[in-house]
Amino acid sequence: MTAYLLLCGRCVLAAVFAVSALAKFRAPREFASALRAMAVVPGRLTGATAAAVPVAEVAAGLLVWAPKPFATWGFVLSGVMFAVFAAVLVSVLRRGLDVSCSCFGASGVPVSRAHVGRNLVLLGIAGAGLSASTAADPGGLGVTGAVVALLVAVFASILIIATDTLVELFSAAR
Repeated sequence: MTAYLLLCGRCVLAAVFAVSALAKFRAPREFASALRAMAVVPGRLTGATAAAVPVAEVAAGLLVWAPKPFATWGFVLSGVMFAVFAAVLVSVLRRGLDVSCSCFGASGVPVSRAHVGRNLVLLGIAGAGLSASTAADPGGLGVTGAVVALLVAVFASILIIATDTLVELFSAAR
């Protein structure tokens, strides 16, 4: 069971980080603008932060696939990043700012509790991956179980990446 959890966690984190980093690399000004609007880093550090975040996302997404102990550090880095992202979003909500997070590219959807929830789910996935990566023997992978784990990872990744679309869809339905 641990091997399937490890596979699923690696896939979800790598996919989420890849899409997120690619969006930030493709539109760095939009991400820097979102950081400025969130007012979570001093203005002079906005550019450096906007450049560092996608690099850290790529690093974490790759590290989770590395052998021990690097994978363990990849899950730790992932967890720390998601905890920080959640804290930033909570700060934005508490201050009543009407900004989008631009986590997966430019978006007109303002930060909401759904975005915080997404990061907490990802924090949980990183924690589960960390636990699985430190297991003495994660066990082997059977073909059927691996396919199921991959399908779960694909479905979870799509839902996580589509948070803005889902938030917009369900708020428009009200």
